[in-house]
Amino acid sequence: MAIDKNFLRLIHIFESIIKIEKITQQLSYGEYLQDWIKQDAIIRNFEIIGEASKQITEDFRNNHPEIPWKYASGMRNYLIHEYFNVDFDEVWKTLKEDLPSLKLQIQQLIKEFE
Repeated sequence: MAIDKNFLRLIHIFESIIKIEKITQQLSYGEYLQDWIKQDAIIRNFEIIGEASKQITEDFRNNHPEIPWKYASGMRNYLIHEYFNVDFDEVWKTLKEDLPSLKLQIQQLIKEFE
């Protein structure tokens, strides 16, 4: 039996959120600003979250308007196209303020597939 593509994209989003959480687990804001390797890893996972969000079918996104699909894909576009001018404060703010609720929402959607 083929695995639903929306389900796979949700898994990719969830895995990227977990990676960001692990990277930032004991990381202070000051350490984050000084560590370009961690910045790059965090940004890469935000790019994956955004790209996976774009790959989820329109019907599925429309059936789950509580998920900030457009924000996720917009952030991906910003990080890709404005790579030379990334606002690291905004990235930090997003991972601290928005990722925890997104994680819970994505977890719930994954459970609906199981």
